[in-house]
Amino acid sequence: MATATGGDVMVRMLQEFREMQEESKEQFARTEKALRAVHMKCRVLFRKTQRMSDRIHVIAEQVRALDAEMDEFRDNMGELTTHVSTLTQEVHGIKSAQIRMFGQVGRALNHLAEAQSSDRKRIDVLEERMDGPEEN
Repeated sequence: MATATGGDVMVRMLQEFREMQEESKEQFARTEKALRAVHMKCRVLFRKTQRMSDRIHVIAEQVRALDAEMDEFRDNMGELTTHVSTLTQEVHGIKSAQIRMFGQVGRALNHLAEAQSSDRKRIDVLEERMDGPEEN
């Protein structure tokens, strides 16, 4: 009886794990989409900053101090874009590893549940065989 209850718990845990795995996949998709949007917006912002910097260079002869500040700003934006891009790739890698990990754990739980079910069947057969001679 205790084994059957353990099997029920295992099946329930497996179902909860599968639900968590699906939720994780959905969350990963949402996160990845948001990160891609941020990455693209940063790229657009960086390109616009570069265009703005090019226009300011026309005025640079008159306002050299402003030109130096804008160059520094553009460089910082380029670094920021690089860092955000790297962060996007890192988060994607982390999420991919997490999905793989959940997949491996899920397969292991499935294997354990199948083994437990098989053991339960063997126990039932043995119990039936043991009970059989007593009835005769």
